Amino acid sequence: MLGGYDAEMLAIADACREAGVAVCDKHLGWGAAASAYTDEIAAAVSEGKQPVLVELNLDIEVPANAIVIDHHNESSGKPASILQVLNLLGQQPSRYQQLVAANDCGYIPAMLALGATPEEVAAVRLADRAAQGITPEQEAEAERAIAAAEVVNGVTIVKMEHSKTATVCDRLFSQDKEQRLLILSGDGESNFFGNGELCLRLQGEDTGKKTAEGYTIYSHFGGWVGGNLPVSGFWGGYADQNEVEKFVVDFFA
Repeated sequence: MLGGYDAEMLAIADACREAGVAVCDKHLGWGAAASAYTDEIAAAVSEGKQPVLVELNLDIEVPANAIVIDHHNESSGKPASILQVLNLLGQQPSRYQQLVAANDCGYIPAMLALGATPEEVAAVRLADRAAQGITPEQEAEAERAIAAAEVVNGVTIVKMEHSKTATVCDRLFSQDKEQRLLILSGDGESNFFGNGELCLRLQGEDTGKKTAEGYTIYSHFGGWVGGNLPVSGFWGGYADQNEVEKFVVDFFA
């Protein structure tokens, strides 16, 4: 039973099908739950089969003989899911599968650590974005937005219509340059990638106060954070984009 789509999940599906192993695939998105396969799990047990759940949140009680495959949250530290599946199949990973596993665990730096070429990195990242449902039109919009980007206090500011930030982050990734990337999307979402202290400051709390002119005063903006905090990371939220932009560029002034 397959979880949310990305390049790794599609590679897992391909490996299972090539090995002649039945796959239950409901084309789910990130955050997929085991309950989506309640009937399929019950059917497998009744047929004397062993269900294998791949990156599915366990929101239901699963059979005692079920195999749970994951490497996130409480399963962090385990090998990438595709490597766990290949181990069950008794197979060694191909070069592409190794890169997919590295990408899923450590993004581009992990692939480069395996000696990935620029072409290999681009291919895996494109496959990952496509698996997540990013369209060619969204890819083109990212390229347009990058061409029109501006740099203020070392911060690259990209303004684009959608919030599929991987389309920008993948294209602008550099191992040799400190990341300072602010993406402001037409759907109201803002995302910053870089300095971990700034990510934490950006999250903070909304005071709810207003100035005489009607602007919201933020101690910080709420939203979500992650990454290698407090060294580096990412922040995202839906606060006033003009205020977010000022907050970010002022931090590096």
